[in-house]
Amino acid sequence: TSYQLIPSFPCVLLQSLQHPGCGSALLQCLVLRRSSMQPLQRISQAEKRFMLDGISQGLRNDGRGLLDYRRITFELGPIPTATGSCRLRAGETDLLVTVKCDMAKPSPVQPDIGQFHISVECAASVSVALADGWGGDDWGKRLSVLLETLCAADSMVDRRALCLQPGLFAWDVHVDVLVLTCGGNLLDSISLALCAALSDVVLPKVEVVEAMEEGEEVQLKVDDRPEAGTPFPMKRLPLCVTVTQIQDRFLLDVTSEEEICADAMLCVVVDGKTGDVVGLHKLGRGLFDVASMPAMLERCRGTAAVLIQQLDRELSLRE
Repeated sequence: TSYQLIPSFPCVLLQSLQHPGCGSALLQCLVLRRSSMQPLQRISQAEKRFMLDGISQGLRNDGRGLLDYRRITFELGPIPTATGSCRLRAGETDLLVTVKCDMAKPSPVQPDIGQFHISVECAASVSVALADGWGGDDWGKRLSVLLETLCAADSMVDRRALCLQPGLFAWDVHVDVLVLTCGGNLLDSISLALCAALSDVVLPKVEVVEAMEEGEEVQLKVDDRPEAGTPFPMKRLPLCVTVTQIQDRFLLDVTSEEEICADAMLCVVVDGKTGDVVGLHKLGRGLFDVASMPAMLERCRGTAAVLIQQLDRELSLRE
């Protein structure tokens, strides 16, 4: 099976991978011409040589192995006024995800589906200087589009289940991501916090009461008891696991300094429910070692399984 990454095109479809757990659907690969995941930083040549020498020997500056993750902590429900929320810390990365669900009239173009939007903003301390001179707003918009493509497509979110009555009532869901600090591997951290926040969402039971007499409006009857509600309709639980290639070595959960030294980065989207690989996203212009891809896909599936286990433990403690 051949894999093809074409840096000159913004979006290409890969041939379906004949590999266990990859699923039968085509894997989507988005190619960005510039990396938009990290703030602009600089390290000296001496620091870079020291880091590269350590990585070539299987050592990292913080003492981790090449495929080890930093300690991740969840705080579920930090925003009581939101339908669901999660604050996630991983190394120097600190971010907050909130979910707000409102009832609205669906779009006349697609009257039988609800709406789901992701918006990313960064704190002033992060947006002072971003990669390639992008402004904070531009950087947030690009990352929002990327997250909606990888983690909020129709194959991930059941938008039809968000519609109560076609043309009249549907859930309008807004996910707001606030990046407080960025210490590398931002895409993976946001996707994990997004899954945590959505897993904590319970939509209230809403019934449509038809008008009894002519001239009366259709009304809604809401039962806000948690036990009467329904979980958020996710078809898949998308977890991003980014593999970074530095020389002939592969790393997971890279820091901002390691991202600067990266030759190529590939984000693998894994369904946390089934363990299938459902998407690929290539960062930057570098060429990824395609021959190593099957082994790295298997490693990403294992890493996603460990992350889901930690998330399930946090959710069970909340219950």
